[in-house]
Amino acid sequence: MKGTFVKGFLAAAVLPFLVPVPARSAEFRLTPSLVVGEEYNDNLFQSATRPVTEYVTRLQPNLALNASGGGFKTDLAYGLDYRYFARNSRADQFDHRASMTGSFSFLDDFLHLDLSDTYSRVSANVARDVTAESLVASQTLQNNALVSPYLTWHLPGSSTLLTGYRYRDVRYWGGSGVDKTEHDGYTTWSRELSQGLVLSAQYSYARIKSAVNSLDRHEAYLGLRYDRAAGSFVYGNLGYDWQRFDNGRSTADPFWDIGASRDFGFLVAALGTKVQYAEDPETISTRNVNHYATLSRNFTRGLASFTASYSKYDKQALPGRDVQKKAFFGLNGRYDLRPDLGLTLNLSGDHLTRSLGGDFPYHLYGNVGLDYTLSPHVVLAANYSYISYRNDLASAAGGTNVNRAIVEMRLTR
Repeated sequence: MKGTFVKGFLAAAVLPFLVPVPARSAEFRLTPSLVVGEEYNDNLFQSATRPVTEYVTRLQPNLALNASGGGFKTDLAYGLDYRYFARNSRADQFDHRASMTGSFSFLDDFLHLDLSDTYSRVSANVARDVTAESLVASQTLQNNALVSPYLTWHLPGSSTLLTGYRYRDVRYWGGSGVDKTEHDGYTTWSRELSQGLVLSAQYSYARIKSAVNSLDRHEAYLGLRYDRAAGSFVYGNLGYDWQRFDNGRSTADPFWDIGASRDFGFLVAALGTKVQYAEDPETISTRNVNHYATLSRNFTRGLASFTASYSKYDKQALPGRDVQKKAFFGLNGRYDLRPDLGLTLNLSGDHLTRSLGGDFPYHLYGNVGLDYTLSPHVVLAANYSYISYRNDLASAAGGTNVNRAIVEMRLTR
């Protein structure tokens, strides 16, 4: 772990306890845990030509701290992941994960301060998240820190005005990645027109800087939201965003975030379409347009959900506005065979209309797992995954195929 990260995370961790808060009672909870596991992987590096079989022993101690009260709330977590590669495909590895969130309120809920910091592995390609299916392939280490003070103004006529500032610092280590800093000022106005019906408007300005390029971004939108009941709502935000890069390139695009959810009793359905600027290790500005639909249902002894989406990743800082499109389908379910024994199933597939950096256009993933609760503090688990990257959906020939099996014991206090 880099020294810069250690200093930054320690500063973020102790800050919640140094900021003065009203002298009211606070609650603290410290939760240690440990995961011990063994993994079999017949293609550790996800190679299409030279698969490497490996047995990986993992030891993962974790510590979580939750504190709240007196006008603040904070959650801290740190985990160490030691990996021993029995066939010496690579040296023993110490990986680290850390996260911190904190929120503070002062002066009768007028002045607020939000803090967050995360250190974790992320996928090098923002269009495909591979961190759940591989320990080493196509990943980089990211530290994402945020400091955000803001004011809440309660205006006449059931109106609220938020004015605030955000500072974000993103760094990448152990692989490719564009470091960047962001200064963001924003104001958001909202008014409750009637019970459950809220009108809102926002304007924001961001200055994003990196070693490869920098930009100014303006965004404005008008929105309306109606909450009919728990789990049933509809909302829409419409606006525009403008970007100007220091190299002379400029963009102007419509902005929207429209969605609806309905609880039918026997299932919950949601659909939406939205625009957001995704954090991308490869560039400073990637405009993600995502259309999605989900169906989910809870059963007496389990749950099931289905997701379908179509996304477009527009890397606007690159010459020609490099665009990658992705169609995704996913099915997830859990069934409790007994009160102490659960079965999980995850199936998904995606298709990239144009692959970047040699990526295969088709990606299939399947996982089945069992977990047995031995006691309130001990869980035994086993799961098997099959991962396939293909040039042709109907054939695995010439692609990358992985069989991965994991057994582990999870201990909590």
